[in-house]
Amino acid sequence: MGLGIREPRGGGHVPGTVKLYESDSVRSEAAVEENGELPFARSFKKSGEGGITLVPQPSDSPNDPLNWPLWKKDLTLLTICFATAVGCTLGPALAPVHAELTVEYNTSYTMVANFTGYQFLATGMAGLLCEVMTRFLGRRPIYLLSTIFMFAGALWNSLITSRDIDGFVGARVLQGVGLGAFETLVITSIGDMYFVHERGKRIAFYNLLFFGVSYFTPVLAGYITAKYGWRMQFRIMAGIFIPALVMLFLFCPEHAFVRDRKFETDLVSESSSTASVNVGEGKQEIRAAAVSVEPKKTFLQELKVYNGRFSTDGFWKLLVAPFPAMLYPAAIWVFLFQGTFVTWGIGVSVVLSQIFAAPPYNFNPTQMGYIYAAPTIGALLAYILCMLTYDRLCIYLTKRNNFTYEPEFRILLVIPVLLTGVPGLIAYGYATTTPGLHWIIPSILYGMLTIAVVLSVEMMVAVLLLKNFFTWASTFYLSDWLVKWGARKVFLTMGLIQAVICVGSVLIYVYGKVWRAMMVRVKLMERLGLKPGSMRH
Repeated sequence: MGLGIREPRGGGHVPGTVKLYESDSVRSEAAVEENGELPFARSFKKSGEGGITLVPQPSDSPNDPLNWPLWKKDLTLLTICFATAVGCTLGPALAPVHAELTVEYNTSYTMVANFTGYQFLATGMAGLLCEVMTRFLGRRPIYLLSTIFMFAGALWNSLITSRDIDGFVGARVLQGVGLGAFETLVITSIGDMYFVHERGKRIAFYNLLFFGVSYFTPVLAGYITAKYGWRMQFRIMAGIFIPALVMLFLFCPEHAFVRDRKFETDLVSESSSTASVNVGEGKQEIRAAAVSVEPKKTFLQELKVYNGRFSTDGFWKLLVAPFPAMLYPAAIWVFLFQGTFVTWGIGVSVVLSQIFAAPPYNFNPTQMGYIYAAPTIGALLAYILCMLTYDRLCIYLTKRNNFTYEPEFRILLVIPVLLTGVPGLIAYGYATTTPGLHWIIPSILYGMLTIAVVLSVEMMVAVLLLKNFFTWASTFYLSDWLVKWGARKVFLTMGLIQAVICVGSVLIYVYGKVWRAMMVRVKLMERLGLKPGSMRH
């Protein structure tokens, strides 16, 4: 049992557990410290050259995204992230104007909250569908089509009349359908183009952009609404979606690519991997691969939208496959831990106008936007904290654990989440109901909750679907719950629920490896006939 993690009975390798098997332990330790990245099973060469073995191994095709020059990979990712950033402004754009919308549409806070809730529902369903459709169509057409949906939804929202509630909901649903791809597929795209040791900082950048823009949008939205009306926000967004669509067409080539299993060195045995690389000089030597005869695609050829099918599996098999994954202990824990925190974070924004647009605050849209200043800073601080400490912590624990990396090391992030998120939730309820307390105090407490939300992010398709359904459902009851119980009791209850989940994470840390081994023996996906089939190329 290493560092409190219980070993499964019977021994044997458990997927996810990684042993650094360099014969020279000193060289292994130096390589870990020099590269500052998470240690994966075959991340380091066994030869004396001191380079990093690429995981996964690139094929011999010049069109393999893993073989693209780094500038091309980064340009593709930046293009996708730009479209993501614009899409992320859609959801929180209404946060500072709930009070104004209840008056303009002569409706309740619950109905206005549903304007956002239905968008989350559409995002979750579209995210699942997009993950399936990329196996047939590839990434490129899905990104382009999704951006068109978001553009159309933003334009529709900017033209909605004061009597058209159904149209408002329809516009938000269309926006959610478009956003689903950018919530689900970006991490997959990073995996398509980058080697394991290159992914961490790119994923952190994407997450920072996603949450940073989401929390900063209400600051601008409040100002724009006060000066030009809330519809102006959607006109601006619609205008920005046009260059985003052009950039995706020009600078986001198809990067879904299926290579032979022998190149997946993180999945196959050590003996089947014979490729090596000198990362510092950019030189590659694929000793087992044949010389490529496939011509390299030109820029004009890469503009082709549809590039063929990428899976032999049927549509329904791919659609159903994520649902059994929800039964895995790790998925259940991630949903309870991350899904609830994200929901509480969104819940705060949903009921913000109920609290601050009413006496004693009587905030206008601009002042409502100011409340999001601290959450924006909190999101930035959380990612700085992750980038400075998380990899180093895992490296330290891996060395302490006889150079064996365990996925359960990630669960230690529960500690800062527990210390910031739970107190932030509970104190937020007390602060908003304390007479005479300056508004900056609730804003800072909201920022503490934001830090916890960002630190808890662990995206996967099944959890994304659950989280969005949970968030959608919460928009139906949060407003009424706040009226019946009051802010103090509501946020105290949220905090206590989250505290129980955080403390329960100890069980996942201790027994996570045992449960991973159990799920391997059960072979749930194989028994249900949902194991992925062969793919083309």
